Amino acid sequence: MSRDADVIVIGAGPAGCAAAIRLATAGYNVIALERKEREDGEDITSGEVMVVPTQNECAQIGVKFEGDWVLDRITGFRNVYPDLSWTYHPIPTPVSPVQVDRGGFNAALRRRLVEVGGRLIWNSRVTDLEFRDETAIAITADLKRYSARMLIDAGGRYAPSLRALNLKSEDPEFSQIGVAVFFKSFDGTPLNTWDRHLYGVRGAMISGSRIRPGLYRYILEADLAEKQSDRLGAIEFYESVARQHDKWLYERVMREPRVGRQWSMAPLGYRVSAVARDRLLLVGDAAGYLSPITGQGNEFALRTGRLAASATDEALRGGDLSAGAFASYIAGRKYEVERQVDYVRAQLRILRDPAALLRASRDDDYRASIFGPYGILASERGSLV
Repeated sequence: MSRDADVIVIGAGPAGCAAAIRLATAGYNVIALERKEREDGEDITSGEVMVVPTQNECAQIGVKFEGDWVLDRITGFRNVYPDLSWTYHPIPTPVSPVQVDRGGFNAALRRRLVEVGGRLIWNSRVTDLEFRDETAIAITADLKRYSARMLIDAGGRYAPSLRALNLKSEDPEFSQIGVAVFFKSFDGTPLNTWDRHLYGVRGAMISGSRIRPGLYRYILEADLAEKQSDRLGAIEFYESVARQHDKWLYERVMREPRVGRQWSMAPLGYRVSAVARDRLLLVGDAAGYLSPITGQGNEFALRTGRLAASATDEALRGGDLSAGAFASYIAGRKYEVERQVDYVRAQLRILRDPAALLRASRDDDYRASIFGPYGILASERGSLV
């Protein structure tokens, strides 16, 4: 039967574009189905911090970090500990993480996709999937059907594959809530610094920085069970954690002028039972999600998109699109992503251990062993008390 494309990519975010751009560049007929009707314009809610590996992944597909969507650079980290002592850690390389307008970043990815010959179809929310002997079919909310030899699902937390194939499950060990609040100013926040306040209870951390002049964001990550037991709304829970553990931060949270609207999500973490099926690969958040504590969410998305494109190319050339043909994707993802996920999990455990955090405030070697790039040798020390 005739098909609409060689590959259909569901979702034109970072993971989907990373896969689609590479496959289109390699000469495949690629359709990316995007549920949104048009570009969002400015979007500063989540995912603004692009770490250096994320920037490197973008360079590989021809997306440069330039333009008015590129905002403040982050040239150092400040760790604040349960006793409100702090250590400051400058980034020792000339390339540093950067804040972005996420809407502009996504638009740059999509422009690149179209430049290399990919077809981007807006207002195409995929609601169901079908698989036949030689064809995979994506069915949209308006009952349009798009067929291809292969599907890559980059549809995020609510990817159609997760629902249609019942692949998603809770992650009981690290079920967290994230709540972000935006401010016009935030007295005492060091410029060009990611400011992390670590409490050692409730799995809680409040961190943030200036995104650009006149816009600051501080986000709480904490155990969802704690929020549910407190029976508070998201913003009330945020304020309660700050009030109990961090007088310095609480005073500013309650005093500084807020702008925009709060952002909250729960649960942050979940697992996916299989990331490869016959004629189907799951990438990005669709393949499982943990806390964004390290700022590597976009990095993971772009990496899995790269790995999926390589595995898809190999499978299409070999004529075998069975689940077993995607062993290279599973192995590559395990090597490149799962070891980082293990690191994230270790970080989350530390957030429940106040004694370990207090030791980290004093012991340089121990801090480096548990925080990695967030715990490199401190150039300054102080206290917020």
